[in-house]
Amino acid sequence: MSLTFFGLTIAAVGIVILFRAGVMEMLLLMMACSLFGGSAAMTLPGGSSIPPSQFAIIFGVARILLPGSGLLKQAGEALRANIFLGLYCMYGVVAAVFAPIVFRDQIWVPALRAVGRWRSLYDTVLLAPSAQNFTVSFYMIGSLIAGLIAYVAMQGKNSPDRYVKMAVVVAWIHITLGVLAAALKGTPFDLFVDFVRNGSYAQTNQTVYGIVRITGIFTEPSAYAGFAFGWFVFLTECWLRDVMPRRTGPAAFAMGLILFCSTSSTAYVSLGTYALMLVLRGLVLPQYFPFRKLLILAAGMVLVIVITSAMAFIFPAAIDLVTKILRSATIDKQDTDSALQRAFWAKSGIRAFIVSNGIGIGPGSFRSSSFATAMLGSVGIFGSTVLVCHILKALKPLRISTYCGLRDGGNFGQEAMISASAAWAAIGVLIPASIAAPTCDPGLEFAIFAAVALALRSGSVAVPMAMMSTGGHDLTPEKT
Repeated sequence: MSLTFFGLTIAAVGIVILFRAGVMEMLLLMMACSLFGGSAAMTLPGGSSIPPSQFAIIFGVARILLPGSGLLKQAGEALRANIFLGLYCMYGVVAAVFAPIVFRDQIWVPALRAVGRWRSLYDTVLLAPSAQNFTVSFYMIGSLIAGLIAYVAMQGKNSPDRYVKMAVVVAWIHITLGVLAAALKGTPFDLFVDFVRNGSYAQTNQTVYGIVRITGIFTEPSAYAGFAFGWFVFLTECWLRDVMPRRTGPAAFAMGLILFCSTSSTAYVSLGTYALMLVLRGLVLPQYFPFRKLLILAAGMVLVIVITSAMAFIFPAAIDLVTKILRSATIDKQDTDSALQRAFWAKSGIRAFIVSNGIGIGPGSFRSSSFATAMLGSVGIFGSTVLVCHILKALKPLRISTYCGLRDGGNFGQEAMISASAAWAAIGVLIPASIAAPTCDPGLEFAIFAAVALALRSGSVAVPMAMMSTGGHDLTPEKT
């Protein structure tokens, strides 16, 4: 066990914050560390490693538990607010310990971490306890603790505004690193990328039709896109609600553009799903959809069509190349070896769910390629139910503030708007995860977004179900 350069740097910064700053600064440190998705802060025996964001959690916990901090009461409130996520993670830990023993040798599963060389795309092993049960349990506990830290951090003065500003910074750094790593491929910048991507993960350098795929300092395009998408949703929702629109709007647009250029099928499916969600929200509750923003989006789409048409006329070869890339990442993707392997992995979660009679065979017991099937196969009916409850508690689907902005159909404060944006972002995180995640750990970003949503929105208004369908505007107060 040893600290890497990143671990030493995080430790130094974390110790300074521990004694000279507050929990919000710890949350900002965690957000900054999450940018290093292909890095390791600590290496462990057996080839495993701890990423920087998980390592930074240690100092967040220390800041809350620091004698004289007076934060233990807030930590208790955070745990009560995140009770469903806590149940999900605790059940996951128990299942990771006992389920592989109970269902040992009853099912063949794809190993989460390969031992030796893969013989085929469909290699499986008999279910048995492994070190990966401990590893995934550790990550799940880390996600829970990250949510608790975020909840406590949001109690500070100006914390919501600082969170949004940091989200903009994270977005621009992620975009910049993605562009530089692709544009400067084959230059000395590769040395920097290789130095940063020091984690014990499968690092990839991919091209498609001679075009370098965007990975930034992450392990692969889907990981880069998956991280970007949650922040894209958050910033877009903030912009729709006029939360720092001059900052969040350009950052959301740039993030959407980098996702489109990423050549990742995960990005394209996620963008399409989110677009469908926005359309449905506009159709079901048009009175709460910001009309001014709709005009801007429509104008942007018209501009894109005009530019694309002009490029097709002036540079037909370029358009043909773009079309080929899009087809290879979407329509033609389903026939590739990668897609067939991912489908096989995803189905293993369904088989595990059936074999275990809905109990689950434990986090880390098998590799999936979808968070949804990984959750079903790992933590079964109970775990899946409590996580859905956590999502609904954060989203508050019967609140008007979940759908409208500061100037469109409501008179809510900016904190309520940031809360709603974070809730949609938590759902957004799970969209790419449902396409590519290997385990049932919802991740730090999900836990933090959900915690921000839970911490900031209180005392807003419930929408009666009848009025949601008729478009009525009477409001019913709701106590929280």
